[in-house]
Amino acid sequence: MDGPRALDTADIVVVGGGIVGLCSAFELCKRGFDVVIVEQRFFAYGATGRNSGALWQQVRRAGPELTMAQRGLEYYARYEEELGPTFEFRRKGGLFYFENEAQEAVMQQYVEDRRAALLDVSFVTAREARKHCAVLPDSAIGAVYCPDDAQIDAQAFARGLGSACLRRGVRAYENTAVLGTVRRGDAVIGVRTVRGDIHANGVVWATGAWSMNLKSEGIDLPIETYRVGQLLTQPTTHAPGAILHGPRGVAFCGALTDLPSYDPRLFAPLQPTGAEEGFGYDDITVQNTEGGLLIGNSIDGAGSLNPHISMSATQSMIDTTLERGARMGELGITGLWAGLVGHTRDQLPIVDRIDGIYVNTGHVYGMATGPVCGEVLAQMIVDEPGPLREQLSVERPGLLPVPSRNQKGVSI
Repeated sequence: MDGPRALDTADIVVVGGGIVGLCSAFELCKRGFDVVIVEQRFFAYGATGRNSGALWQQVRRAGPELTMAQRGLEYYARYEEELGPTFEFRRKGGLFYFENEAQEAVMQQYVEDRRAALLDVSFVTAREARKHCAVLPDSAIGAVYCPDDAQIDAQAFARGLGSACLRRGVRAYENTAVLGTVRRGDAVIGVRTVRGDIHANGVVWATGAWSMNLKSEGIDLPIETYRVGQLLTQPTTHAPGAILHGPRGVAFCGALTDLPSYDPRLFAPLQPTGAEEGFGYDDITVQNTEGGLLIGNSIDGAGSLNPHISMSATQSMIDTTLERGARMGELGITGLWAGLVGHTRDQLPIVDRIDGIYVNTGHVYGMATGPVCGEVLAQMIVDEPGPLREQLSVERPGLLPVPSRNQKGVSI
């Protein structure tokens, strides 16, 4: 009997067509590799196309978190030069607002910490904040403003980068599910797909939450999955301004939650009826290019790969918005979706070689870290020096237990 037919042959096959996979492919083809991308649906179908595109700086912990967020801005400026102004790279700052004096007291220490991390942050009154963003809720009594916070159109960026990859000779197989790797002894020599085998000298796994499927390969990554939900309203009459973070849910604000004065009761999200245990919220509102509001993020579905947003999560976003001002209640809802995210214990991604597979996953804030880690991955494959490689290794102290591995390095 004949074996599986060969679909393609390349130097490297990248599994996953989200921002992490596309950035990895782009950086690799720039270094002269023949690259194939395999995506089970289409580019940016998953979490990449289901997020606000916010590029927060001020909420990131000092260290590799903040370093990657800052470098992410540099990468997007570079991509704008290469791709043109196609993905709405907006640098209008960000406002982290508060709604009572107890929250304001904690934010005082937050500002001191952020300045110690050499970030440009300042307190602004509600009136001053509204000049930066016209849709600031009526409930805000003040805010912390950082001019370096930014935003992109995530879907437009993925489309533009995907097109740039194709122009450089990358071949893409969309609507093509990967069934597993092809191995010869201990060596990984490609992937098996529903359309045939793709042979390659290196395999990059960049599938976000779906990296959990590597368990079938005997690789148990130290990541957990959850579902992040958002809703989109019809356009308002206001032009997009600064991005907003509120105090009713600070799940991804490590710079705040690490403070000695942080009290989770002061920043607790609304718990909607029927919400599962562990329900969370990351209180973000931004505007898209047309002026529609992206409101979220609800956080639920821990450990699941179910991408469908729950009624409880939907209720949390609506209730939180309406409590802040009745004027929002007149806006029509034009979109409602959820994206699956895989996160690590220390909220840093994993970029490493594990059991013959290059893994680029665990991106909690992937719009910021995707471009940076695409280059870190490429540096690893060509053995270029990179300051972040050890900090993103699966063997770093913050991630235990460590999955099994065979060897490091590969000749391509």
